[in-house]
Amino acid sequence: TDARGESVFRSYCLWGLAVAVWRRGERERAVGLLEQALQADLEVNDRFNASLSLQALAWIAAEDQNARRAVVLLGASEKLSRSVGSPIVVLPNMSEYQEECERTTRHALSKEAYAAAHRDGTGLSFDAAVAYTLGKQHPTESQPAAPAAHLTKREREVAELIAEGLTNKEIATRLVISPRTAQGHVEHILTKLEFTSRTQIAAWVVEQRRENL
Repeated sequence: TDARGESVFRSYCLWGLAVAVWRRGERERAVGLLEQALQADLEVNDRFNASLSLQALAWIAAEDQNARRAVVLLGASEKLSRSVGSPIVVLPNMSEYQEECERTTRHALSKEAYAAAHRDGTGLSFDAAVAYTLGKQHPTESQPAAPAAHLTKREREVAELIAEGLTNKEIATRLVISPRTAQGHVEHILTKLEFTSRTQIAAWVVEQRRENL
């Protein structure tokens, strides 16, 4: 539709402007522009532009010396790029930023920590990646969430599958349980963690993995 086309074009422009102002040293403005772009991408399910914004936010996180977050974002960006058949780096002149990000984060993290963070990123669904990036109900930035110990083993398994983007029906198939049972587990998780959405569960799962490194 025209509305969708307008959102896609606007998102791409926001990304381009964000990278430009970041290179001029306007870090906060760049992050704000990229977050606006991501919100627009989510509304129209634009995975291509979202992959660009996630990637740019990874570059900024690496520059901020937040290596683990940078690698999670790289993983999420790469997953979205692959899902739409796009190369990891779309424009050749952006390769230097990607290479610097990877070099910086690999130097900052152990081989195991880098691999774990990248796994976390590639394990996120589109919605969950955006929720994680925007910090929606991020346990360390909002109200305290219940620790993993408060969930049963089965509930923890369901939470992990939610973070992968699986529906209740898909979770039921994976765990060989009924869809109604799967739905019950999801409702219990939401209640115990005092959350209201699956994206909040996904962001919580990523944080739990980080704390368990």
